[in-house]
Amino acid sequence: MADNLYGRRTLLTALGALGLGAAGVALHRPAPLGTALDALEALPDAEPMPIVFVGHGTPLSAIDPNVWTAQWGVLGKSLPRPTAILSISAHWLTRGGSLVTAGAMPPTNYDVRGFPQELYEFRYPAPGNPAVAREVADALKDGIPVYADTEWGFDHGTWLVLKYMYPAADIPVLQLSIDFSRPPAFHYELAKRLQRLRSKGILILGSGNVVHNLSERGGTGVWQHPHDWAVEFDQRMTKAIMDGDHAQAINFRSLGSLASQAHPSYDHFLPLLYTLGTAGPGAHVRTFNEGFQWPAISMRGFVLT
Repeated sequence: MADNLYGRRTLLTALGALGLGAAGVALHRPAPLGTALDALEALPDAEPMPIVFVGHGTPLSAIDPNVWTAQWGVLGKSLPRPTAILSISAHWLTRGGSLVTAGAMPPTNYDVRGFPQELYEFRYPAPGNPAVAREVADALKDGIPVYADTEWGFDHGTWLVLKYMYPAADIPVLQLSIDFSRPPAFHYELAKRLQRLRSKGILILGSGNVVHNLSERGGTGVWQHPHDWAVEFDQRMTKAIMDGDHAQAINFRSLGSLASQAHPSYDHFLPLLYTLGTAGPGAHVRTFNEGFQWPAISMRGFVLT
């Protein structure tokens, strides 16, 4: 959610926790990630992992399984088993740089309010992996400063989806924050630097929504009738992605009012650009989970190989 942008766990808070203080605002170079294992570097190269974008929708899906969560479970079983998962969630936004979860046991982050108590009792106890955190920071260091973080953990953009994809929570998971001060094209280009992680068995997971307008909520049942403009935006983006025309997705704001209706704040669109940038325009694409959870929340997902 956009209001997380200015929360206490934003980048400047993290800089303070790392002992950089106000001098760190300039972000001249990444802070060290601390003691990290060399296990990742010792792994042999393998067939590149697929890349996944998931439309995650409402957190209520954590306690109310539905047609979309069922497909997340099917997807998890169909993919090669990852050595680790790097999630780019729409719900972790920073300014001036990025953070990566670097703790050994990241916490479950309840970054939503006003839901039934049952939701807040759920835990996703997947381990972290400091070696992967170091690899992520190294891959991105020439594009953006990346700092270690041990507070944020897994927000609902990550644990909601992984609850169904990998319910055993036995695969190391990390999150990478999105620097919301950068334009969409920056994120697409930055994601190209993550391509090398795929050959280490790391699953890149983007979690957002192709269409995300919470002001148009309607009801909460399955298969809500979507707005015409929501369907149009969803179909335009899907066709462009299936055709390998990533420029249309990168420049989605050129659609004017259609884009602003689909994304009043485009935080939920940026994880899609990370998956596209990591895959490249020549990737094979399949789509899954078509449909709308609310009139302006597209649940569409993509698998790129």
